[in-house]
Amino acid sequence: MVFGLPTPALILGLTVVSVLLIVTDRRTAFERRVRQRFNIDRDWWVPVVAFAVAVGLSIVGTSAVRTAFAEKLDIIVLIFSFGIMSEGLGVSGFFSYLAYKIVAICEGNSTRLVLYMFTMTSAVTLFTTNDIVVLVLTPVIVEICFQAGIRNTKPILLSQFVAANTLSMGLLIGSPTNIILAEELGINFFDYLALMILPAVVAFGSSFLLITLIIRATESERTGLFDDLHIQPEYSMPDQVPEPYFTTQMRNWILIFATFVVLVAVVTFVRLSLYWCAIPSILIALLYWQRADVHEEPVTEPLKRLPYGVFFFGMTFFVFAEAFGGTPFVETTIIPAVQSFFGSSPVRSAVVGVFGSGVMVNIFNDLPAAALVATVLSQVEFASSVTRTILIQASLAGLNIGTYVTQVGALAGLIWFNQLRIQRRRQRDTFPELVEEMSFPGRGDLVRYGILHFVFTGLSIGLFLVFLWVLLSVLIGPY
Repeated sequence: MVFGLPTPALILGLTVVSVLLIVTDRRTAFERRVRQRFNIDRDWWVPVVAFAVAVGLSIVGTSAVRTAFAEKLDIIVLIFSFGIMSEGLGVSGFFSYLAYKIVAICEGNSTRLVLYMFTMTSAVTLFTTNDIVVLVLTPVIVEICFQAGIRNTKPILLSQFVAANTLSMGLLIGSPTNIILAEELGINFFDYLALMILPAVVAFGSSFLLITLIIRATESERTGLFDDLHIQPEYSMPDQVPEPYFTTQMRNWILIFATFVVLVAVVTFVRLSLYWCAIPSILIALLYWQRADVHEEPVTEPLKRLPYGVFFFGMTFFVFAEAFGGTPFVETTIIPAVQSFFGSSPVRSAVVGVFGSGVMVNIFNDLPAAALVATVLSQVEFASSVTRTILIQASLAGLNIGTYVTQVGALAGLIWFNQLRIQRRRQRDTFPELVEEMSFPGRGDLVRYGILHFVFTGLSIGLFLVFLWVLLSVLIGPY
């Protein structure tokens, strides 16, 4: 105990305070200058300070630090490989090409544009990651809104953020949280696909349905509930299309990313360290960037833009999760409580599991929440493998869709709002006549829109898992 407080409480307190400091918008003038000049923000130094405090007060021991670095550093390297891929796919113009194709297909129909963009974002998320989608697609969508004269950007941008965190649960590589949980529980790429592809499809379908209902509600004169989400019926076709053709550069980067996905599948299947897929992928991508003449920037530029803050953020909270998992409180209180509540109840595991992990995401952020959930689930003994499987599915779903609700939920939320701020400023000189008329989502909009989606989608997934369990019980008997 330190200051009369038990170690678990101090670890959780440090985690919550650190996350809140990072996601808060307010920055001192000095912090703003450092961020602008060196691209260093609070996700770099706040975790370092928290880690130093924890070590200085002996809240975490050297064994927790050694274990976290030995077992989790490969996840951070894998995230960096995602960053290199996003840079390559971004500079190739592939995402811009896809987005403007959809703008053309929708032929000026704004409702169709929102739904098609949601579908495209979901599909891209399924095969890439939520962070890549938020980082690369947000600037493209903001640019389209300005060029097409879409004054209220809230429906299209909020649905994009929901899409980026929905089908992300479908593949192992869709989100770092998936990788954290899967690695701790020994789930390989193919096992993960079998577990989560159906819940991901259900989540996509329920979100698509809800977006359609919200759009229809804004078009009705009988309700004022969603007036601020009303979008103009038609938009102007953009005068400029940055990427009108599919290029060789796009094809090559898609092939490199496909190679990366295959490597992840093979490495997780044979249970090797993630270094075996992350490092070769980084080397292949950088070699292509260096050798190909189509890249205007030197290879050092994408390296400078990598999210290095994730190293400090991720490793600090991995250490905290390891230290927390090693306390007697987990063994004597949390694990028995989880075992008692979920251990023999598939229904509770399905429904409460989704919302429980989703709430944790909005208290601790998705990375530390995933590490804590993985630590607990790896030690719980279930009455049957079915209940264990359902709770894993529900937890993975909640860890993904819980990020809808607040900026605290994931670093993707931080990236999203930062991109909105940057792109609005960038478009101000090009479209000065539209700046005052444009309406962009704020944090309150995300909370209101996100809670609605979280509850609706969470219930859909939970009830689907219950239905699947009942159906299989009827078809093949109790199991």
